[in-house]
Amino acid sequence: MLDVRYRAARQRVADVVSTLSDDQLRTPVPATPGWTVHDVLAHLVGGAADLSSGRLDGAPGDAWTARHVGERRHQSVAELLAEWERVAPGTESALAQSKLSGPNLAGDVIGHEADLREALRLPRPDRAHWQPVLEVMMALLARRLRHSTALLIRDEHGQQWRCGSGDPETLLRADGYELLRGTFSRRYQRQIAAWDWTPAPTTQMTELFGLFGPRDDDQSIPLG
Repeated sequence: MLDVRYRAARQRVADVVSTLSDDQLRTPVPATPGWTVHDVLAHLVGGAADLSSGRLDGAPGDAWTARHVGERRHQSVAELLAEWERVAPGTESALAQSKLSGPNLAGDVIGHEADLREALRLPRPDRAHWQPVLEVMMALLARRLRHSTALLIRDEHGQQWRCGSGDPETLLRADGYELLRGTFSRRYQRQIAAWDWTPAPTTQMTELFGLFGPRDDDQSIPLG
């Protein structure tokens, strides 16, 4: 199933970037500081190429992802998409043997798809595309908050997730997409603290919310 989700997300990203002008490709992506839209695409292609070839030394660290960007900095979108198409079968074969239980390239491309759409001021992706990833991210959040006071999280559709243990219980009401972005460390701490919490969250809750650590830089909220 991961291979199917990855293939669909790859095609959605390709559909977006293939229509962009050179100026749009140079658009900074706030969710990935220092990267442009072209850089994010280069990373996605590089990650796929590395997984399919087994070149995973340093993954998933900053030097590994920076290499993806550096090696493809001067390639056109057409060249990048052609390479992605070429290496995708190997990537999908590896993903077909994995489960959606933690960070992987399927979750990575879905997360970066949202990064790109926010940077380009496009509407958010359809919920069906990211809901399974949200479930995994919430499970990972529960693991990080297992020693916190009890936290009940409820999205706009009434879905609920419980974290922590003991009393008193804190209630968080938040949009599912924002929960996804927050757990991907795509929302800064003051944004997370400003959500609908009853009572106010502890520092531990906001600091541990993002899987990739807390951040303090402002992140724009995309169109609905």
